[in-house]
Amino acid sequence: MSVIENKEIDAQLQLIAIELLKGSINLPVAPELALTDFIFNINLESRVDTEKSLVYIITDVEIKNADQTLSLGSLTSSCIFKVMNFNEVIHADAEGIVTFPQDLADILNSISISTTRGLMFST
Repeated sequence: MSVIENKEIDAQLQLIAIELLKGSINLPVAPELALTDFIFNINLESRVDTEKSLVYIITDVEIKNADQTLSLGSLTSSCIFKVMNFNEVIHADAEGIVTFPQDLADILNSISISTTRGLMFST
């Protein structure tokens, strides 16, 4: 479990890996159906490996038609970040609850969404 605080940070980050966890493209049952507007449902999950000073941002995107009656595809990716000054910006208590600043979460989420967009475009 992680908790995000509001405080300024000076995190030293490195994107060390990008993983495509799963992806699918679903053809509509009626191929003559014109699809022009799309809805992108995006969910983000963060995980932390305190021993290796890593933060994993898992981005799950589901693509639906405008009225959200058809699932046209999905893609899930994981962006893995090394935080060089991990102990300065991320803290874990005795119960394993991890705390990190909202600014850091916003940066990691933004990079992960942009990277996932690139993966979607390439697939």
